[in-house]
Amino acid sequence: MNEDRLFKVLVDGKSCHGGNLKWSLPKLVKGKWIAGKWHEHKGELFICSSGLHLTKEPFEWYKDGCIFYLAEAEGMGAWEGKKCVVQKVRLLKEEPFPDWFLDCKLFIKSLKKIKWLKNDGNPLKEWKLFNTRDAARAATRAATWAAAGAAAGDAAGDAAGAAAGDAAGDAAGDAALKARILVCKDLPLDKKHIEHSKKRMEVWKKGYGLLCDVGGVLYCYKKV
Repeated sequence: MNEDRLFKVLVDGKSCHGGNLKWSLPKLVKGKWIAGKWHEHKGELFICSSGLHLTKEPFEWYKDGCIFYLAEAEGMGAWEGKKCVVQKVRLLKEEPFPDWFLDCKLFIKSLKKIKWLKNDGNPLKEWKLFNTRDAARAATRAATWAAAGAAAGDAAGDAAGAAAGDAAGDAAGDAALKARILVCKDLPLDKKHIEHSKKRMEVWKKGYGLLCDVGGVLYCYKKV
């Protein structure tokens, strides 16, 4: 979001972070936004207690079901962080959510459809697949040892086991990785990182668990 612009975050046209003002909303008429009516606070301005409040960073005030509105203000008062209190405000238009945010929302919804650890019976050939998570972790230690050498391999194997956590932690970590990739989709990310996160989530989508990867090989398991 452009820091020179001010926004109001509303749910069902009402203030949703203190107060219950019903706002005059802008309307889209024949492809053109018509601004809402001016709202005015009469009296002194005090941040968080008295006046009309706006922000430069609407995502810091995000609530489920909210809409961001680009706002015009008059009578600027105090600032606190990235929010301010003003005398008069009108809403100019709805501000669309960026693509990365919409992609993240769709991804989060898709997580509900995954049949966690109920494997589809069709694992990919490039995986190293084990019947239990403990077996996968034991194999990871052995592979890391062989790849990294005696002392370094032992330390790396211990670190991999300690960092992995339980199955829920494994899944949460890979989901978080995928979400971070989506958030950064407009940045010049190396394609190998994007592909790597995709392959990791594919394990979970197919109903298997993923412990980690060693040298690019995914170490997977069927059940906890």
